[in-house]
Amino acid sequence: MNEAQTYQDSAKREEQLRKEFTSHVQVGNRDHAIQMARLLLKEYASPKTYRFIGKAIRVDKATGSGLRPFRMALLSSFSIEFIHDALFAHGVANGLMIEFYQSAFGAFRQEILDSSSGLYSKAVDLTVLAVEGEDWLPNAYGRYSLVNTNQAILKDNFKRELSALLDKFRTNSRSPLLIHGFAQPMHSLLGIAESFNNKGQRQFIQDLNDLLREVCSQYTDAFVLDYQALLSHIGGNHWYDLRMKHFAKLPLSQDAIGELARETMKYSRALLGCSKKCLVVDLDNTLWGGVIGEDGLDGIKLGSTYPGSAFIDFQHSIMGLLSRGVILAVASKNNLSDVEEVFAKHPSMVLQQTDFSAFEVHWNSKVESLNRIANQLNIGLDHLVFVDDNPAECEQVRIHLPRVTVIQLPTQPEHYSKALLENGWFDTLSISTEDIKRSVLYEQRAQAEALRETATDLEGFYRDLDMTLSFSPVNGKNLPRAAQLTQKTNQFNATTRRYSEGDIAGLMADPAWSLAVVSVADRFGDNGIVGFMMGYMEDKVFTIDTFLLSCRVIGRTVETAMLAYLCEVAASTQAAILVGEIVPTEKNLPVRDVFERHGFVLKETHESGHSIWQLNCETKIEYPAWIQHLTS
Repeated sequence: MNEAQTYQDSAKREEQLRKEFTSHVQVGNRDHAIQMARLLLKEYASPKTYRFIGKAIRVDKATGSGLRPFRMALLSSFSIEFIHDALFAHGVANGLMIEFYQSAFGAFRQEILDSSSGLYSKAVDLTVLAVEGEDWLPNAYGRYSLVNTNQAILKDNFKRELSALLDKFRTNSRSPLLIHGFAQPMHSLLGIAESFNNKGQRQFIQDLNDLLREVCSQYTDAFVLDYQALLSHIGGNHWYDLRMKHFAKLPLSQDAIGELARETMKYSRALLGCSKKCLVVDLDNTLWGGVIGEDGLDGIKLGSTYPGSAFIDFQHSIMGLLSRGVILAVASKNNLSDVEEVFAKHPSMVLQQTDFSAFEVHWNSKVESLNRIANQLNIGLDHLVFVDDNPAECEQVRIHLPRVTVIQLPTQPEHYSKALLENGWFDTLSISTEDIKRSVLYEQRAQAEALRETATDLEGFYRDLDMTLSFSPVNGKNLPRAAQLTQKTNQFNATTRRYSEGDIAGLMADPAWSLAVVSVADRFGDNGIVGFMMGYMEDKVFTIDTFLLSCRVIGRTVETAMLAYLCEVAASTQAAILVGEIVPTEKNLPVRDVFERHGFVLKETHESGHSIWQLNCETKIEYPAWIQHLTS
C-alpha cells in the first residue's frame, strides 16, 4: 500500500469515527459516544480533534446532561488556558463534563492568598497548581550559579512559602489539590560534570521535588504530579515549544498538552472513584504468542527469546497490577483442557491459574463471558477493562457492552505493556490493605458463597460464617479507605455521595458529626474495612448522611448490625429520631429497601425518587444473634 492510499484510508477512518461519535451524541447514546471519543483520542489526538469533541458535546445538550459535571480550577504561571480543549475532550472520554475556573495569568499566589478570590467562590472538584520550576524558583534554573546560589536558603524559603500557601488554601477550600513537580533543566550548568557533583543543579532540583512531596504529605488531599516523569515519557525536545514560550507564554508543545491532559484525567478519575477494578484478558496471542489449540504446548511463543520474551514482560506487567489490587479474569475462546495445560506445565508462565478470580474459557462469545464475569464478581461492567489482540472481538464488545473499557493490543507484543498501562485505568490515589489483598478477599467470598449453597437454611449459613464485626471511629490511618469506599461503592450505597479525604477530614473535626468504619472477619479470613457510616446530630435528629457496604459482604445481615450500631450512636447523642435517606441511582437497587426492612417509616418522597425515612430512637434495632460485634 502506497503512502497516498494509507493517508486516504486514515482520513476515511477518522471521518467514520467522527460521524459515529456525532450520531451517538445526537441521540443521547452516552456510553457509545464515550467509546468513540476514546478511539478518536487514541488514533487522532490533535487540537482539531479536541475542538471537534468539545463542539459536538456543547452543541448537543442532551448528551452533555448525561456526562458527570466536574469543576476544575487551573492556577498557573503560564498560559495554561490552551489546555482547556484537550482536558475537555479527555473528560468526555471519561464520562465527565468539565467546567473550568481559570485564574489570571501568573496570579496563582494571589488567587490562593485572597480569601475572596474567584477560586473560592464555588465548590471545586480538583484544583491544579501548574507552575513551571523556572517561574517559581528562577535561581534554581536559568539564574542558577554554582558559586552564588545558596541551596539551603532557597529550600528553606520555598518550604515556608509552600506551607503558607497550602495553609491558606486548606483554610478556604476542601478541594483536592494537584501540584506539578519540577522538571530538570534541558541543559544543566555543569554539563556532563553533573554526574560527579552531589551539590549540582540537577540534585538541587531533585531535592526540591522531595521537599515538595514532603510538605504535601502533611496536608489532606494534596498530591504531586510527577512532571519530570511525564516529560521524560516523550522527551524534552518534544515537550517544550521554545518559540511559543516567548511568543505566548506557553512553553508546552501540542504533544505535551495532550499528555498533560491525559495525566491530569488520571487524577480526576481516581478522585471520583472511577478507577477500574478488573482486568479481563484473552489468552492466545495475548498472554502467549500463537494459538494453543493449533500450536500445542511446545509451539506457543513464550520464553527467553523474542517474541516469547515480550509476552513474559506483558505477564509481569499484569502481575504488577495484581499486586496492587486489580482483579484478574480470563475471557478466551478455547478448549479448557488445553489452557489448563499451559498454566500447569509451561515453564515460562509468570501468571498462574489461581491468580484469576474468574475463568471463562469456552467457545461462547466474549460478550457473554464479560457479562458472566461481572455477575460472578458482583461488579459493574464499567469496572471491567477488556484486553484482546483481535480487532473483531474488541469491536463486538464496544458495540454490545459500551460500558466496558476496551484495549485493543498493537500488532507487536513488545508494545503490549504500554497499551495496558499508558491510560492509567487502574490508577488510584492510595493503595489500601484491602486493595493489596483483593484477590484473596474474592477467593474468601467464593468460599462463603460455596458455603451458602450447601447450607440447609439461611440462619445456619450465617452462624457457620462465624462473623465478627468491628466498629472503629475514622482516624488518620483508616481515612484513605473511608474516602475510597465513598468513591467506589455503588450497589449498597444509600446516598452515593462521594467524599475526598479532605471532605471527611473536615467532618471529623465537627463535633456534630459521627463517623465510623466497619471491618468484617469470618471463618475464611479477615475481609478488612468493608463499610462506612457518617451522620450528624441537629435539633435532636440524627441524620444518616452516608451508609454503604462493600459488595463482597452483601447478604450477610451486616447492614442490620450497622443500623443497630447507629441506633446506639444516636441514643448517645440524645437524639429522638434517626433519619435515613435513599437517593436512587442506576446501580444502588440492593440498598433501596434497607430502612423499610428495619422498621423505618417513610416520611417524604421527592420527584427524583429521593426518599426520607424515620425511626423513633425508642425503637431499638437488635444486632443479629449470629454476629459478634466489637467497638473501639
